[in-house]
Amino acid sequence: MIREAAVGNLREALWAQERGAERIELCENLAEEGTTPSYGTIKLCKKLLHIPVVVMIRPRGGDFVYDDAEFQVMLEDIRICRELGVDGISTGILKEDHTVDFEKMKRIDECRGELKVTFHKAIDETPDYAEAIKKLSEMGLIDRVLTSGQQETAVQGLEKLREIQNIKGLEVVAAGRITKDNLPELAAKVQIQSFHGKKIV
Repeated sequence: MIREAAVGNLREALWAQERGAERIELCENLAEEGTTPSYGTIKLCKKLLHIPVVVMIRPRGGDFVYDDAEFQVMLEDIRICRELGVDGISTGILKEDHTVDFEKMKRIDECRGELKVTFHKAIDETPDYAEAIKKLSEMGLIDRVLTSGQQETAVQGLEKLREIQNIKGLEVVAAGRITKDNLPELAAKVQIQSFHGKKIV
């Protein structure tokens, strides 16, 4: 089982590692569901942590529809993550109608190099949820999807999580108010091995 801890700074990352997290999702502004952390934070996390670090690529809070300037910022942040040797990125881009922006995701794929790509909870806003996830995976644009099954919590989204849990070659990361206390019960109900949360450890 992989417990991925969502952390908002270096101190929280070190604390999560000490508590036994198997992976970190590093971001800033957790109150806005996360934005891209600073260069210094990423660099020091890679230096001081011995577990994989996934960096949030999100230029601002709010929706997941980005204009060309914002998208250029995202590509630059991805290049920095490659330079710093992080293990993966977590991102997600939608169109105005909430469908996945596959064209921009293709450009991220061209930029990512060896980085693992997680499509984060923006996927929960898509009207063609399961189909979009399958297409992203089949096209090789993502390695993981982070989702609560289009519900507030993973427990409420169990039906949708089960619908995507066996997509070949895709790591499903269940999220949505998962804590170290409710994790065992949830894990017993799905064929998913990766779980994400701010209080996962």
